[in-house]
Amino acid sequence: MDSVILGELYMSFIIKKSNRSFLKFWILIYLVIIIIFGIVYWKIANKSSGQFFVFQSDISLNTKINVFEKKLKLNVYNKQLREIIKELIVSEEYKRPIVKLNDIVNKRSNVFAMDRSIGQLWSNYYYSVFIQKGITHVKLDGFSETVLNNSKMYKVKISLYSPKKKEDIDKYKLYKYSYLDKFEKVKVINIFIKDYLIVDRIFSPEFTFYPLDFYFCSIMENSVSFLDDSPYILKDVANGTFKYPLWNFIYFSIVTITTLGYGDILPNSMLVRGLVMIETVTGVVIIGIIVSFLSRIIYKE
Repeated sequence: MDSVILGELYMSFIIKKSNRSFLKFWILIYLVIIIIFGIVYWKIANKSSGQFFVFQSDISLNTKINVFEKKLKLNVYNKQLREIIKELIVSEEYKRPIVKLNDIVNKRSNVFAMDRSIGQLWSNYYYSVFIQKGITHVKLDGFSETVLNNSKMYKVKISLYSPKKKEDIDKYKLYKYSYLDKFEKVKVINIFIKDYLIVDRIFSPEFTFYPLDFYFCSIMENSVSFLDDSPYILKDVANGTFKYPLWNFIYFSIVTITTLGYGDILPNSMLVRGLVMIETVTGVVIIGIIVSFLSRIIYKE
């Protein structure tokens, strides 16, 4: 009698252990399927430049902003800067004609706006970028007349400074040359404008270090040159020539296999629709198997 009871207990233990092993196995299979399909969706999206999917506008826009920041190595999260980048994309600034011209004197190239001055949005963008980098003051090093693309312009040479000790400097205050030892030069930029009076009436020889928000944006608004390749990067990103992040499609795979279907990412081709159907059916079957083994374990215990 005792041997029969022991035998039943042993068999019960083996069955429970077997059920647990199978449960773990199918859960692992479920997770692997999510990852595999997520990678497949991601590959398809990047191959088709996103054409095989329909993205909710905010997801697509946030992805573009993230890619833009990554390409420019803007690693610090800045809500104001993100809003400006968003405005640049939404206002279709990437469609404006631009050209890169060589500055023979300084042996470097500059990106120029062909239709008009770069405007307030770009001015605010550069201001936010500099603020993020800790730049608080500017110093006018000089300006000269030059000719680029058969057009007469004025090249304004400006040095950007950040304080060596933040507590020593008020970012809204003007400082004279005697404060030179309290500032650290970060970089020198050249701004090209068409109106001489803009610079002539702004800067006074009385002061050396001007706060970044003191006329800097006004000069940039009237500039016909950009300070870097940001407009080209914006054009690439806005036109979809970038790689979508993998996590978006892992998320899409999870939403698909669990049949949640939020609708923020939708299939837009027969290939993706077919894969979605396969993943959904597979997910339902595996969930059924998992529930079956789970109920056995609970019932036996």
